[in-house]
Amino acid sequence: MSNGAGTIGDRSGAAVDLRFFADVSGIYDTGIQPFALNSKGGLETVNGVYGVQADAGVYGTHMWRNALLGLDFGGNFYHFDNASYLDGSTERLMLGYTWQKSRHLVFDFRESAGTSSLAYGFGYYQPATGIANQPTSLLFDNRVYFGESTADMTYIQSARTSYSVGGDGFVVRREASGLAATNGYSVHGTIQHRLSKTKTIGFTYQHMYFEFPPAFGNSTADMGQGFFATSLGRRWAFQLRAGAFRSDVVGLQQVALNPVIAALLGTSVGIQAFHRQDIYPAGEATLSARLKNSLLAFDYSQTVVPGNGVYLTSRQNSGTANYSYTGIHKWNFGVNGGYYELFGIGQGIKPYQTYSGGAGFTYGLSRSFHIVGHYDARHQEITNISGYRNTGYRVMLGLAFSPGDKPLSLW
Repeated sequence: MSNGAGTIGDRSGAAVDLRFFADVSGIYDTGIQPFALNSKGGLETVNGVYGVQADAGVYGTHMWRNALLGLDFGGNFYHFDNASYLDGSTERLMLGYTWQKSRHLVFDFRESAGTSSLAYGFGYYQPATGIANQPTSLLFDNRVYFGESTADMTYIQSARTSYSVGGDGFVVRREASGLAATNGYSVHGTIQHRLSKTKTIGFTYQHMYFEFPPAFGNSTADMGQGFFATSLGRRWAFQLRAGAFRSDVVGLQQVALNPVIAALLGTSVGIQAFHRQDIYPAGEATLSARLKNSLLAFDYSQTVVPGNGVYLTSRQNSGTANYSYTGIHKWNFGVNGGYYELFGIGQGIKPYQTYSGGAGFTYGLSRSFHIVGHYDARHQEITNISGYRNTGYRVMLGLAFSPGDKPLSLW
């Protein structure tokens, strides 16, 4: 139930040795949403751009007698032949280290960081997720930088009972001056008890703090959840978390002015400070299967997040499904889909929804060279007066270099 190396560097549900890859692909994009307005005063949307992308990265795990390292790093540079002003790059890093100091003491460390100017999270460059960076944090295709550091210590009292404490700090910066940045931290503690070989119960508590420079506002959230985890046969696993979080939010919101005041000031809206406290349900249900050469996983969750620069402290509902297969006959496949909803706490704005899906493959031409292909789609929606909707997709096909005895697996 801890962080550390975890599943970082795994592919298709299995640990793999450290592996390098590099590729060059042709790309085609639609539905790019810059932080900009068009000549009519509406949101600018860019469609039908094409070009080339070069990628490189390394992923995998390494084990010592009392420690485990997980690494997942990738970066790219893309150039659009007919829209060079959109040229840019994406980098993302997930690094985890687990060290068992003694029979009763385990330390976990995790670092995640990244930057991107495209919000799609296409292909195998889906940004690493955590408190600092959620899929819903990428509303605009605008440069964002994020980093998060986590440290945990687990005391193993017995073969059945353990206690964990830890914390993390995170930062998000967005290039557009109209979007709020984020600073924050969290502290957490967990107790878990193994009922049997296949069943575990426990309770976890987390305190979070968010602030949003240069915008006015900050918030705290306290979340408590009980959990139950069990194995369903040899290959399936199920985990359920259930509880609630209490939010305490200070910020600014837009309000309609009294008609007399509106006539005096020449505007119909104003800004006022607010302070509100709320209690919301929180939880997560995960079902996964480690099949032969593949991984299948479903997840649904409700939690609190620091938003995306437009939406600040928010409730997030999400559901995802993922399948990846790494066979022995030169092929690797990956399929994923999901939806995310943001409900701003106290801002008085309509919810934001995003739906995404994708599929990709690699095919080994030889021990070192592979064909790589991927298709991804994204739909964004805000049910407001203007009825904001934006749908885009990306297609990419290329050639990769990555020496190895097994098919190249990128998801």
